[in-house]
Amino acid sequence: MPLKLISPLYETFELKKTDEKYGSEGEASFVVIKQAAQHEHERRQQLFATLERKFSEIDPNQFSLVQTLSSEELKRTEVWLTMVECNIQDQEGKNLFPSKKDKAGHSTLNMTQEAFNRNWGLLPPDVCLEIHGFVQEVNKVWAGPLEKDE
Repeated sequence: MPLKLISPLYETFELKKTDEKYGSEGEASFVVIKQAAQHEHERRQQLFATLERKFSEIDPNQFSLVQTLSSEELKRTEVWLTMVECNIQDQEGKNLFPSKKDKAGHSTLNMTQEAFNRNWGLLPPDVCLEIHGFVQEVNKVWAGPLEKDE
């Protein structure tokens, strides 16, 4: 039987460290992360697409490699590509990352990447780190080499 595509995996995570440090009124803070498909993987790989080799004019055997990619840009992009819902609110009580349901009933962010980047930049770094950890938990191929079970 040939491969039959199924919906990607969606997982909901409580932001326990965030709520413990910053408090939460009533409802726990959460994020929903989806498993990346090839489309998201290709968009992520675009960050690695530019690699420049510079040769020395003085010594032709001397060269350097230049790649302009920050680890924070990579984290933000991975979250943008896979976060589909989050209930963190701004100072006015509105969702910082608004979402809507798609035709299949799955949540999807309802904002531009520019708006996402702006709102992501408002978060404390440790909150970003907790969310990104969940992205890597769902998308293990992005997390790097896996540790062997002992």
